[in-house]
Amino acid sequence: MNEPFVIGMDGGGTATTVMVSGLQGNLMAQFRLGPLNINGQSREAAEDTLAELKGELEKSGLHMSDCKGICIGAAGISNRDTSVLLTRSLKEQGLEGVIRLVGDHETALAGALEEPAGVILIAGTGSICYGINESGARFRAGGYGHIIDDAGSAYAIGKDILRAVVRAADGRQKQTVLTEKAFRFLKADSVGDLITWLYQPGRSKKEIAALAPLLEEGVREKDQASMEILDHCGEELAELAGAVLAHFKSPVSLVVSGSVLMKNNEIYDLFCKKTKKRFPGLEIMKMRGEAAQGALRIILRETAERNGYEAIPGN
Repeated sequence: MNEPFVIGMDGGGTATTVMVSGLQGNLMAQFRLGPLNINGQSREAAEDTLAELKGELEKSGLHMSDCKGICIGAAGISNRDTSVLLTRSLKEQGLEGVIRLVGDHETALAGALEEPAGVILIAGTGSICYGINESGARFRAGGYGHIIDDAGSAYAIGKDILRAVVRAADGRQKQTVLTEKAFRFLKADSVGDLITWLYQPGRSKKEIAALAPLLEEGVREKDQASMEILDHCGEELAELAGAVLAHFKSPVSLVVSGSVLMKNNEIYDLFCKKTKKRFPGLEIMKMRGEAAQGALRIILRETAERNGYEAIPGN
């Protein structure tokens, strides 16, 4: 009989990282596949990726029939249609084991911390905070999409930059260096050009989020509009984290991830200052580890619980 194994997958819009281990956590294979984010890709692309999974396993001498469980983490995976599609596709590939489909915030937390309890705040194109407390209860704040939420995200910053530009242009606020920076970035000569670019059919939130790094330039120049956007972003992220941290009674680790907090030191420092003012004993750290490793830990723990044995520490 072949050795049984489990699979952890971190599904993304361009690539998917896969980690395969035995039931005791011994790594057996690691590779990358195509996209697995139905929110940004076609269903056919996701099905192709799962078919590709079976082929890559067989190259390593592994067979789906020996897989005791799989955990896939991806954005938007809570969508019921997505869950049905992925579950059906995996079973068509011959999987008979446990299937766990979770949000990428769950795998990120599990990848960052060896123990289940903790909190993660992700601020990239979008934003979300998620935590598991000492009792195993789960809490989240944010993550409801850019139309009504994504506070403190790169998208929110990009939108605030464009807002500052048009408000400065019509006299509702002082002139800002963000005007010249946004025009240069968008190759625009006027507010009219900017509006034409913004409202073109198909304009994505990622394209608006791409403006976010301009904020750092404006802050370095002590631009008033930039400083106000910086403070607003720090406040929004501190509020997001605080809504989850309020459910913890003992000291906890808060991990931050995403381009906004990982790349912009001014936002990270301001967020830490505002959050620690409310939660003085809080330990804040930047993301370490991989989300695919987190997916593997989740399915290893679940497999151990189902089969009545102890999970290996750290898994």
